[in-house]
Amino acid sequence: MTTTSAGGQMAGYLWQAAEACRRALVAPNDVVIKIEVEDDLSVATMEGAILACEQLKHSEHHNVISEDSQVWWQAVDAWIRGPAPEKAKLRLVTTSDLKPNSVLASCYRPTGLAPWDSLLEKMNERAVEEPNKQLANKGVYVRWNNLKNARRELLTRIEIAGAQSRLAASNDLLEEALMERGVTPVIVSQVRQAVVGAFMSRLMESLDSGGFEVTVKEMNSDLMEAYARNAEPGVYEFPELDYTDEEIQSLQVNHHQHLIPQLAAIDRDQPSTIARALNNWFEARARRQQFMDGAPHEVQDLKRHDRGLEEYCQTLHEEHLPISGPENAKEVGRDIHATCMKYQPKLGRTEPPLPFTQGSYHEMSNALVLKWNPSYGEEE
Repeated sequence: MTTTSAGGQMAGYLWQAAEACRRALVAPNDVVIKIEVEDDLSVATMEGAILACEQLKHSEHHNVISEDSQVWWQAVDAWIRGPAPEKAKLRLVTTSDLKPNSVLASCYRPTGLAPWDSLLEKMNERAVEEPNKQLANKGVYVRWNNLKNARRELLTRIEIAGAQSRLAASNDLLEEALMERGVTPVIVSQVRQAVVGAFMSRLMESLDSGGFEVTVKEMNSDLMEAYARNAEPGVYEFPELDYTDEEIQSLQVNHHQHLIPQLAAIDRDQPSTIARALNNWFEARARRQQFMDGAPHEVQDLKRHDRGLEEYCQTLHEEHLPISGPENAKEVGRDIHATCMKYQPKLGRTEPPLPFTQGSYHEMSNALVLKWNPSYGEEE
């Protein structure tokens, strides 16, 4: 990172994650996006072949880079030391711009000049002079000299994506990527928050593993989930993704795979009941996601609300024990479902609408946190 303050480093790490998230939204369906594995960011096939290694350099200030810049030498050194195969792309993605009239700009801007020999000569001179003591102490110039005849070939493999948007503009870029996938502007901010939240959850879970990777297909599933939470209740018009019709149908079913069977297990699967249950579930999910993306006290309020629902349902189950058989279990399930659908606890200091509570109950039903029919899912 080109910034050295704690705040600057944090901005760099967050920008790196935002870039990886955006890349997962625009990359082909059959690739893997990685952070801090082969490079700051790398792209690989599902079989593990490395397609691209990227150095991501974020700066809070408007900087320029040239063949003398530390950022440039650090990126080149990372590729000298890194595992990228000869056919992999090497990209420097930076918020800094190329310094006008520099040899670096002549080579990497689309001017058609590309004086590689001049760049090579300049870098060879710097490696002898060792003007940057920090780079010298880390052996950067020595490793460049040790490349010998491979230096020019390395330079011609590199791409520079300069003047990239900083962290503050990342949200706009992510929303543009989502709208290109078919998310409507009306809900794009909510979907972005949910997708980024899912991405960061995956990232946090991998902190002890020495690197992070996610397939584009996994991110597409998170996108569909986020879209389902915020789309018009009961309407399944998902964004354009690289999925077959069968896979999309399967994902749609997975969103409520337990909801309908659980209602069927208590003979409450009439079309009107199912439609109402699905609508309440979708409406509740959108509001629930807002709480989960909110302040810490809002997250705690939702968790307390859910614990209250679960405990209430469990108390009802205990009142009907023991269960004498399948028919009795079905009757108990109907009674418990009907009672829970009338229950309306507080959410923090507010009283949410009854459909929110009903939808939250169906959320728990989907996840099998609770069962209406005590014997649902058990082998008879």
